Amino acid sequence: MQKELHVGRLSSRRHWTNVLTRYTVGVGGAAVIGAITLIFAYLLWVVAPILLPADIEAPTEYQLNDREAALMDVSENGEVMFRIGNDGVVEFFSIEDGRGLAAYDLKLDITRAQRVSPLVDTYALLDKDNNLLFIKADYIVNFVDGQRRLSPQLSFPFSNRSIPMGDIEHFDVQLADDDLVIAGVNGGQLALTRYKNTELGYPLPGSSQISLMSTVTAKHVFLGPRNQWIYLLDDAGNIDVLSIKSLQRVTRLYQGSLASGDANITAVAPLLGRYSLITGDDRGRIVQWSALVNADETRFAAIRSFDVESPVVQLVTEPRRKGFLSLADNGELSLLYPTSGRLLDQRMSDLTAATPIAVAPRSNLLIAPKSDGRVMTYGLDNEHPEISWGALWAKVWYEGYDEPIYSWQSSSADNDFEPKFSLAPLAFGTIKAAFYALLFAVPIALMGAVYTAYFMAPAMRALVKPGIEIMAALPTVILGFLGGLWLAPIIEANLSSVLSIFVFLPIGLFLFALGWSALPDKWINATSGWYGLIVTPLILFSVYLAFLYGPFFENAFFDGDSRAWFLEVLGLNYDQRNALVVGIVMGLAVIPTIFSIAEDAVYAVPDHLVRGSLALGATPWQTLVKVVLLTASPGIFSAVMIGMGRAVGETMIVLMATGNTPLMDFNIFEGMRTFAANIAVELPESEVDSSHYRILFLAALVLFLFTFVINTVAEVVRQRLRQRYGSL
Repeated sequence: MQKELHVGRLSSRRHWTNVLTRYTVGVGGAAVIGAITLIFAYLLWVVAPILLPADIEAPTEYQLNDREAALMDVSENGEVMFRIGNDGVVEFFSIEDGRGLAAYDLKLDITRAQRVSPLVDTYALLDKDNNLLFIKADYIVNFVDGQRRLSPQLSFPFSNRSIPMGDIEHFDVQLADDDLVIAGVNGGQLALTRYKNTELGYPLPGSSQISLMSTVTAKHVFLGPRNQWIYLLDDAGNIDVLSIKSLQRVTRLYQGSLASGDANITAVAPLLGRYSLITGDDRGRIVQWSALVNADETRFAAIRSFDVESPVVQLVTEPRRKGFLSLADNGELSLLYPTSGRLLDQRMSDLTAATPIAVAPRSNLLIAPKSDGRVMTYGLDNEHPEISWGALWAKVWYEGYDEPIYSWQSSSADNDFEPKFSLAPLAFGTIKAAFYALLFAVPIALMGAVYTAYFMAPAMRALVKPGIEIMAALPTVILGFLGGLWLAPIIEANLSSVLSIFVFLPIGLFLFALGWSALPDKWINATSGWYGLIVTPLILFSVYLAFLYGPFFENAFFDGDSRAWFLEVLGLNYDQRNALVVGIVMGLAVIPTIFSIAEDAVYAVPDHLVRGSLALGATPWQTLVKVVLLTASPGIFSAVMIGMGRAVGETMIVLMATGNTPLMDFNIFEGMRTFAANIAVELPESEVDSSHYRILFLAALVLFLFTFVINTVAEVVRQRLRQRYGSL
């Protein structure tokens, strides 16, 4: 009779438990994947605008009353157009529909008008008698019956009295803090007037004046940064730079030429901050010249150039950024930005060299009046001109630097600062911090895991393993605090002693091992598995000896000052908060993670593999190397990669235990700045949707992709190791 095999069915409760568990795990896994996808999508959404191209939009035309303009400008909020006529009439117009809002008659014949640098609402007017008058455009906002009303007004920032300038052809005015300087030139004659302790809204104080001859027949005059020097140029490109910190002691800083080959310079303008001049020539080449000043000399370097193909007839700079526009003789407008080295956009126009062009304070509009009363405005969609692949990852030649460098410096106390957004130092710092942390953590964690799982006595393992795993719960802010405020000063004061540990400890352990091997076998076997506890006093004693004899080694090998020796002999600078401190402290944070996973992997190796190897005559060490480690290699590799991910993404320890300086130097005695620490420090202070804000999100995206790629590669390697050694 054939026997039937009956398979028992699961109980209804167990069946539904399994179904619920399966779907719960599935939903949880999908939620994790969805969360990661959403994080990636959000980062990409914030970063995407910096990838969009700039655009000079099609012009909008306004037909105003027929008046020839000496200057045309736009209010800060972009709602009002402001025109100064050659006949002295100052008018305000709505930019929405071109209707007149206010008008003032100064009863002057104006020959030239310009902004008072670096202000955007204060202007200097030169009349036909060479008298200089300052005016200010005010935009008063009122609310009447709940309706917002903007009332433009004209005021005199100092007084309504003009300043006689004498016989001058060109002039420049700059207000740096409370230092107002007026410069006028007539051929080679330069006249300077300085007003100290100047305040808007009050009459000008007493002045100091000087008149001197320049070596060039100046056709262009520009006051330099903070009124420290002055640039004088002629039509041939010859330049004379004078130091005017004190009008009683004017000195020549530089004399030379900014001309390139046989090209003729046709336009010159200073960039924001006035550390650089841009020149355009009749070959369509635009060059940025930066003043390089040091204790020995002052020189000008052509740090970058652009080619717009047609002869340049006018250069117009942005009032609050380093960008500028060029106008070619064929009417082509070009939008450029020096730091990123980009020609952003071009558009044909009917503007000429005589058109008084201006860029709005927010750099979102270009305004150009015509001689027949028409006004043309060009929208500038140019939110993030500072960003390019080269600006983020390549060396950039910044103003005032002798050569191109990698640099991250997102802000400064000066409004004329040139932002430096290189991500290379942050990527380098992230790799450097992770490298030194893993250099400290991986050997200790892996060897400790192998010893704990394979050699340690079970009673001791029951205490050691939970103790190390509890270390993973220590807040990293506490570790960073201890590293920066406690450990860093100790290492700085006892550097030679700390380095001596790497001599005393190996020698001490080696000598102890030799002595231990000479003991009777019954003593060795009786203490098997407790070696870790036995050598603990030896480790502490070796550290004590290192600190005791550290000063002796410092005197014997480092001429009494180890930090000075490293600097003079090896060229290694020493900072108190450095990569050595980060390596030790972050290593302590990473050790529990690597140790726990690796120890579990080694301990999980089947006993029959170990016993079989020993039965075949292999020694315990041979069994460990040939069987246990190979079988556990997928888990050990995973432990190291997870530890690496922890080190790469660590924030608080790096933030508190390093100088947080974005250096590109692998010197273990200097600090670094990582992606994570930089985001933590700067994101709360960044302006939402600014270039700085989006670049911080780009750094987060780079960090996200870096860890994703590393983890993906690690998983592929782990699976291959598992396939190869999992069947042992």
